[in-house]
Amino acid sequence: MELKDIPESAVIQQVKTVIKATGLKLQRINTGCFQIGEGQNRRFVRTAEAGTCDFEGYDNSGRFCAIECKRPSGGRLSPAQEERIADINRKGGVAFVAHSGEEALQKLKENN
Repeated sequence: MELKDIPESAVIQQVKTVIKATGLKLQRINTGCFQIGEGQNRRFVRTAEAGTCDFEGYDNSGRFCAIECKRPSGGRLSPAQEERIADINRKGGVAFVAHSGEEALQKLKENN
């Protein structure tokens, strides 16, 4: 299998395994918007702000931690994701992009 054939969903599963093994308290955050109701009762519900990372929570030191998963080939951050990751890191948290479970584990080790 080539890198371009690995979907983001596979990376999310790998990172989920790393999170479970390390004991981090990160939860999967699905972002998007959906419609409920009909006619005049119709409304839209946003599940999270634009730029929210795939996993967010806290690490074993209590620091805010966020991991954005992208497929190894062709996965790009949106401007909102770039800003959120930079903002978290500026404020003392740990946030990064992972293209595999192995990369996520390595970055977590680098950040204690």
